[in-house]
Amino acid sequence: MAFSMFLRTPACTSRVFTQQVMKLATQPTLTQRTVASTLPVRSLTLKEAKSSPIFNAVRSFRTTLARRNVETPHDHSKLWVIEKAVGAALIPMVPLSLMMPNKVFDSILAILITAHSFWGLEAIAVDYVRASIFGPIIPKIAIGLVYLISIATLGGLFYIISHDVGIANTIRQFWAIKSDSQKA
Repeated sequence: MAFSMFLRTPACTSRVFTQQVMKLATQPTLTQRTVASTLPVRSLTLKEAKSSPIFNAVRSFRTTLARRNVETPHDHSKLWVIEKAVGAALIPMVPLSLMMPNKVFDSILAILITAHSFWGLEAIAVDYVRASIFGPIIPKIAIGLVYLISIATLGGLFYIISHDVGIANTIRQFWAIKSDSQKA
């Protein structure tokens, strides 16, 4: 909590600070940088920096999958943008599909709901069912269940769209149900 509050301060949210952090994060390794730009003490040479165990530990520490796994680099920023776009598209799509129920809007709504819930469930499974805690098999089963739930959700929603009254009309029917006390 304190660290997140620190990151929200004006000093951390400035453009210059962000550029410096990105510059440090995208540089390949510590040994390829110049000693003057990395170390405040100019008396250290690059040869001393290579042999020091502290610098070796810092050099081997990686925080992103793309930096740790050189064979298959991934750029997850595009997926993040897509996730946010799907979340933003749900805001006008839900009322629009309820106001004008048809198969096109219901299909778009079904895809958006399923994608949004898939990414949420996948994040939960990846964050909380870790291999370091549960072993190598349980996390794979959890991800498999996420895929199974998402496929079943999309299939069920498309079944309602094609063989029943549709998603919007189903929601309208649920809203029209009155309790026994209201009927009398």
